[in-house]
Amino acid sequence: MSQNVLRRRRLQISNPAEMSTPRKQKFCEKGMCLFVILVAVVAGIVAVCVVTLTDKDLRQRVPSPPRLEWWKTTIIYQIYPRSFQDSNGDGTGDLKVVTKRLDYLQELGVGTLWLSPFYKSPMRDFGYDVQNYTQVDPLFGTMDDFDVLMKEAKKRGLRVLVDFVPNHTSNESSWFNNSRHSIGKYRDYYIWDDGVNCSTCPDTNFKMPPNDWKSAFRGSAWTYDDNRKQFYYHAYLDSQPDLNASNPDVKQELKNVLRFWLEKGVDGFRGDAIRKLFEFEDVHRNENGVLNLTRNLPGVYPVMREWKHFLDKYSHGKGQEKILIAESYGITNEMRDAYYEVDSIPFNFAFVQKLNPSCKARCIKQIIETSLDGLKEEWWPNFVLGSHDVSRIASRMGDSFVNVLNILLLTVPGTPTTYYGEEIGMKDTFYTYSESRDPAGLNYKEDYLKYSRDPGRSPMQWDSYTNAGFSNGTPWLHVNLNYPVLNVEEQLSKETSTLNIYESLAKLRQLPSFTNKNIIFSTVNDNIISYVRSESGHPKYLVVLNVGSRDSVVDCSGPPLGVSSAQVVLAAGSSLLGMSSYRMGDSADLQAIHLKSAEGVIFKI
Repeated sequence: MSQNVLRRRRLQISNPAEMSTPRKQKFCEKGMCLFVILVAVVAGIVAVCVVTLTDKDLRQRVPSPPRLEWWKTTIIYQIYPRSFQDSNGDGTGDLKVVTKRLDYLQELGVGTLWLSPFYKSPMRDFGYDVQNYTQVDPLFGTMDDFDVLMKEAKKRGLRVLVDFVPNHTSNESSWFNNSRHSIGKYRDYYIWDDGVNCSTCPDTNFKMPPNDWKSAFRGSAWTYDDNRKQFYYHAYLDSQPDLNASNPDVKQELKNVLRFWLEKGVDGFRGDAIRKLFEFEDVHRNENGVLNLTRNLPGVYPVMREWKHFLDKYSHGKGQEKILIAESYGITNEMRDAYYEVDSIPFNFAFVQKLNPSCKARCIKQIIETSLDGLKEEWWPNFVLGSHDVSRIASRMGDSFVNVLNILLLTVPGTPTTYYGEEIGMKDTFYTYSESRDPAGLNYKEDYLKYSRDPGRSPMQWDSYTNAGFSNGTPWLHVNLNYPVLNVEEQLSKETSTLNIYESLAKLRQLPSFTNKNIIFSTVNDNIISYVRSESGHPKYLVVLNVGSRDSVVDCSGPPLGVSSAQVVLAAGSSLLGMSSYRMGDSADLQAIHLKSAEGVIFKI
C-alpha cells in the first residue's frame, strides 16, 4: 500500500469521539444559534484582518530568497536505459519504458532525468562508442519514442539531460571510415601518426606506436590501421578512436550534434570523458608512467566555453537555461574552478572517489568542506554518490548505510545526482567472467572483478515477479538474487522504507533552508556528523547522522544552535534493521541525541 493510499485511508476513518458520544440536544435547539453565528462572523473578520496584516508584515520584513535557476533546486536522476526496464522482451531496456516510468520519477521527487547514451552504436562499450549521434539505436526504440518521452516529461515538469560523447566515436562511424580512407576534410578528424621504426626488431622497418600512452582499457592507446598505414589514438577501446578536438570541422560537427538535440527540447548535456578531449601536441613524447600528457589539458576549457555559449542561444529566459555538465574525475579544486569560469558544471565525484568503510564522520566533513572551499558566490556545488562506472554505494559502504547516505546527499548544499536504484538501496550483482559484458573487465580475465563495471549496471528491481519486473525475456545481465525482498513495489508498501524516506527527503530539500550554500557544522566526532541548514526568515534544520559502526550519544544543543530541544521532521534507521527510535513530530532533547549505527534524524528548530 503506497503512502498516498495510507493517507487516504486515514482521512476516511471516522472520528472515534463522534462514534462513541451519545446524542445530546442540538445547540440551536436551545435558541442560541443565531447569537453565536453573529459573534463567530465578527470574530472571523477580525481574525482574517489580523492574519493578513501579520503575513504582509512578515513578507515586508523577511524578503524571500531569490528564485534560483531550475538546475540548482532539482535532483538529477541518472537512467542507464538498457538496465531500466524492457518493453518488448528482448532483454534490454528501452525508451518506451522510461516514458512509462515518468510518473514514478515524478512521485519520487526527482526533477531531472539524465539519459545515458541511446544513440546508434555497435555497443562494444554499450553506447559510448557512437556510430551516429543523431539516430536512436533500434535496441532502444525509435526517434518517435524519444519525442514522446520528451513530450510526456515536459507535461510533468520534468527536465531531460542527454549524454554528449565528444571525445571519441565508434570505429564504425562514417567519419572514421572516411578518415581511414583519407577522404577530404575527414582526413584529420582523428589523431593519426606514422609511428616509429623498431630499432631492436629483426625488421627495422617494422612500425611501433609513436609513444607509450596507455588505453584506459589496457594495452597501448594506439592501433595500426592497415588501410591508412598509420596508427590512430584511442584513450579507450581500439573501437573508440579519439576525435581531433582541435580540428575546426570536428568542432562544427559536434556543435551540430548539440543543435540537433537542443532543437528536440533537451535541457542540457552531461559531457562524457571531457578530461580526455586533448592530448599533448607532440605525440612522440612518452609519459614514462609519470607525466600526464592525455588528461585535463588546458585546451578543454575554451572548448567548453564555446559549447556553453552555443547552448545559451537556446536559453530563453528564466527557467529555460541550458546546462553543460562535465564528467571530471580526478580534478583538483583549481581545475574545478577552471570549469566554473567557463560557465560549465564539473561533476563533483569526491563522494564517489573517497567514500569507503574507513571514511567516517570527520572524513565526510572534510570532503564536504573541500568541495565547497573557494566557490565563488555564483558557482553552485553538486554531489554524486554513484554512476554506471563504479560500484554501488550500498556495496561500497555497506547496505545498512543507504538511508543515512541518501540523507547526506539530499541535505548538503548543491545539486544531488542519484543513480537509478539508489533510491531503494540496490547492491552490486555478482557475475562470473563468462556472464560479464563490460570490456573494462573482459580485458582483465585474471582480475576481471576489480575492473568490471557490470555489478553496478544490473537491471532495475521493480517487483518480486520474474526478473524483478525488468523484462519478460532474458535480461542482458541477470537480476540481483535479492530482488524478491528488495524492489520498488515492496518498498512502496512500507512507510519507513528506503524509497519512502527518499521521497520525503526530496520534498524536504525544496525548502528555502536547503536550497542555498549555507552549511554550519555542529558536533562531529568519530561516528556522528551533524550540520545546520538555514535561510534567513525560515526555520533552521539540524541534520544528525551516525555513519559509524557503534551506537552514539551526541550533544548538539550548543553552537551554532544554542537550543535544547527541536522537532523531528524525518527519521531513518539502518536500511537493514528498520525503524528509527525517533518519530516524526516528536520533540527531542538535543542535549542527548541517541543514534544507533546507520541512523539519521533531521530536526526542525
